[in-house]
Amino acid sequence: MSFALSALLVRSLPAAPRPVPQARESLLRQARAGASYVFRDQLLLGLALRPAVGNIAFLAVETVLALFAHDRLGIDTYGFGLLLTAEAAGGLLGAGIASFLGRRLGTGTALTCTAAVEGLAILGLAAAPNPYVAGLALAVCGAGMGATMVLAPSLRQAIVPAHLMGRVASTSRMLAMCAAPIGAFLGGWLASTYDIRTPLYTAAGLLLTMTAVTSTMTSNRHVEAALRAAAAADDPAHPETRDPVQESAL
Repeated sequence: MSFALSALLVRSLPAAPRPVPQARESLLRQARAGASYVFRDQLLLGLALRPAVGNIAFLAVETVLALFAHDRLGIDTYGFGLLLTAEAAGGLLGAGIASFLGRRLGTGTALTCTAAVEGLAILGLAAAPNPYVAGLALAVCGAGMGATMVLAPSLRQAIVPAHLMGRVASTSRMLAMCAAPIGAFLGGWLASTYDIRTPLYTAAGLLLTMTAVTSTMTSNRHVEAALRAAAAADDPAHPETRDPVQESAL
């Protein structure tokens, strides 16, 4: 139903001008161009690493979450549904406050904060003594994820040239999707080898380490420099620009 509604909403958008036909390139060459652009740009690389490492961590959690909820928290089927609902509700809240966070903290700092919140929330989930603490932890984690999923794509769209947007986005998505099976395997292996809480603690450690590593790569200083460069490329006479999150909120 959500996909059908999305299709109807997309149909309501005004028609975009047709792009000027360009010389066709091989798919491999296009993929190589997108990957090269991402890996040569510190900010874009930081934005790509977060969902990749995040997928490893979150798939490790999701692989064992049902068993963890049943065996350690004593949650039945109905309670597990409520647990997932808490995470989804947090995601909606995070998406709703993303613009506010971007305006108050700057997109770079906001992204670092939301990544740290996700890691700390998973740490709280791992140590949760009862379903109520677990639900709160998942709600906080969902809020961090929801805000990140608004802030990061908005920033990437503002700084990547239009003709490379699809290639850059595909590179980031490929890294994230390839990381997911690693997380699923890691979660199952850690749970069966050590303890059901071990994948959760490991996921929290991965998220917090990733936050520390990428915090300088996606700092406000790098974001502002990238926005100025993108604005200068679009209009050399007006090199200044505003944060994309701030612009979307106006």
